[in-house]
Amino acid sequence: MFDWAGLLLKAVYYYGHLIGLSNFEFDWRTGRVFTAKRSTFYAIAINAIIFMLLILQSTKKLDLNMIIGRSNKLVQYVLIIVLGMRIAAGFSAILVRWRQRTQMMRLTKMVIRIFLQKPQVIRMSRWDILIKFILACTTDFLQMAITWNAMGHSEANQILPMVVQFWMSAVINLATSQHYLVILFVRAYYHLLNRELRQVIEECKELSNHPQRKGAFMTRCCSLSDRLEIIAKLQTQLQSTVTQLHEVFALQGLMVFGGYYILSIATAYLTYSILKNGYENLEMTLVMMILSFTWSFFFYLDAILNLFMTLNLIDDHKEMIRLLDQRTIFASRLDVRLEETFDSMQLQMIRDPFKIKIFKTFTITRSSTSVMFGSLITNSIFLIQYDLENF
Repeated sequence: MFDWAGLLLKAVYYYGHLIGLSNFEFDWRTGRVFTAKRSTFYAIAINAIIFMLLILQSTKKLDLNMIIGRSNKLVQYVLIIVLGMRIAAGFSAILVRWRQRTQMMRLTKMVIRIFLQKPQVIRMSRWDILIKFILACTTDFLQMAITWNAMGHSEANQILPMVVQFWMSAVINLATSQHYLVILFVRAYYHLLNRELRQVIEECKELSNHPQRKGAFMTRCCSLSDRLEIIAKLQTQLQSTVTQLHEVFALQGLMVFGGYYILSIATAYLTYSILKNGYENLEMTLVMMILSFTWSFFFYLDAILNLFMTLNLIDDHKEMIRLLDQRTIFASRLDVRLEETFDSMQLQMIRDPFKIKIFKTFTITRSSTSVMFGSLITNSIFLIQYDLENF
């Protein structure tokens, strides 16, 4: 059977090298992670070009009129902040890949080693991989179209800033896609572990309701204890992988999260400005407006997909805790070793709670996400009120 999901992952892998985000290589089949002169020198060359372009851009003044036409100072300030955050997020992603190269290689090796044990994880995730691939490609192509359209209405000295903006957007998009894929694979693995744990719980219930002869009873209890120990070991590895993932992506996560937050407020305000003044009065072209709103739709759809993948992973972990709590309904006491294995796994999960934090400050939960959306709405209203009062 044709492995199109693996082909998409290979495309993501080579695209990362192409734009200069990846600076080491790995082999999915063997789990080998290594540095190579070819990929290292190429990444250095591409990153040096990006750095030089950023320096050249800093010497030029960006003409915001080519993006949104004639606008008031508040709109221009909002655009400057958004574009600055995008460049800072992309540049920080590249710096992190060099500064924490060893940690990134260790994380990649950990991920590959874990999932080589369960190759069906990729097969289980193939449709999520396809959806993510389509959204990421659509976002990049729309960004390219916006850049091309803006370049067609700009002077030659404004082309460089637009190219840098597109490049940084591509880097951010791929970096968040790589983070998404790791979370996706961990979540698929959690599904397998929860399925196995559910089977162990059901067999324990049956064993506690119908005690067998002592020899057979002890044999089944030992077998269940072994299976439970394997589940506990794999769960620890998965949790360690997620923890290390967010430690490595800490700065990048903060920049991307801050970019999402500011861009969301800016999008609400810019939408209000267009509705208030009309795109003709802002000297925007109809094509630019359509491309911008289409890009925003797919960009936020992709962002929501990333967010809910993380939230669903947290829910899968809670489901495992809930399954372990079912041991209290066993009809009679099982073997001592099996009971101790249950106790050990529960204590392990209580002692080391599963939390996903951004830069060790903002904990991602459904309640904190609701608070964030409320804050977005509030700040968007404040910005619109300021515009009504002063412009």
